[in-house]
Amino acid sequence: MTSGHPNTVPPAWLAALPAGCTARPLEGARWGQLLMPPALPPSAAPQGQLRLVLFASFWIGQATLQAALAYQRRFPERLRIVGLVTDDPVSPQARISLRKRAWSIMPPAERLQVKLGLLRTALAAGIPVYTGEIKTPGFRQALGQWRPDALVTCGFGQVLDRPILDALPYGAYNCHPTDLANGHGAGPSPWDDMVTRGVFHTVWSVHRMIEQVDAGPVIGQSPPIHVGDASGRLIADARCFFYKVVPGVAPMILRLVDSLAARRGTGRPGLLQAIDIPGAVSPALRARLAAPVAIGWQDLTIPVPGEADFAALHPPMVEDMAAAG
Repeated sequence: MTSGHPNTVPPAWLAALPAGCTARPLEGARWGQLLMPPALPPSAAPQGQLRLVLFASFWIGQATLQAALAYQRRFPERLRIVGLVTDDPVSPQARISLRKRAWSIMPPAERLQVKLGLLRTALAAGIPVYTGEIKTPGFRQALGQWRPDALVTCGFGQVLDRPILDALPYGAYNCHPTDLANGHGAGPSPWDDMVTRGVFHTVWSVHRMIEQVDAGPVIGQSPPIHVGDASGRLIADARCFFYKVVPGVAPMILRLVDSLAARRGTGRPGLLQAIDIPGAVSPALRARLAAPVAIGWQDLTIPVPGEADFAALHPPMVEDMAAAG
């Protein structure tokens, strides 16, 4: 790599990735690398297996990836995660609305550690990762090679365009931590929206994606999430909002992936019309989400789905998927 273009210089953080990983820039990208794990899963796949690509970043992106990986480990015949696309919050060239989004609450060193945690999780699972610009010939080629059936985003900083959305026979779905069904919180700053409106409850919304940001039809919402203190006041630190919504990611992603896998199993391409997220939330988690912010909220643990989460998934919504046509 001898060009003077900034994207041809390997970033120093590559040395922190698992041994045997490779990295290269993609054609036309002003930033980012395509990272390949030391070994890929076998190319042969069971008939009807859902090929899923994730566009995810930040703590909520890590929770999304871990939930999808838990589903893949439990049902390998139903799901294969074929790629992860994520923000690069440490590249000066990146155009990801850094100052408007959750990355802005972190110092640069923490941004790097959060990013590396996500990369390591994906690469250790044999998942290729792309950290760069998506509206480029190189990424369109890479996406075509992954051959995804569907796409799920959570905490991603670039707007997907029509060529990407049209390449997905089972659709693209975004997860956003505000009440989009009632017109609240679209855009990169859900916390600021809550402060402006003076409210202390939110929900996760899942919507089908169109080119406009957070504007597609909402197909499901989580139970209410209390993000205020016991007096009904918002905590001044915006981190509190993200810490409180993170536990709600796992059941939402499990339900969404399970519904997509059920739809893929019918062999009939099409879009999901509705998913039952509350039915995938265990009673214990529902109570935790509804409770005020607890003392010691600064301790964040990204949840990994367990038996209670999978038990809440079934029976699968195959009938609803078939009715969606």
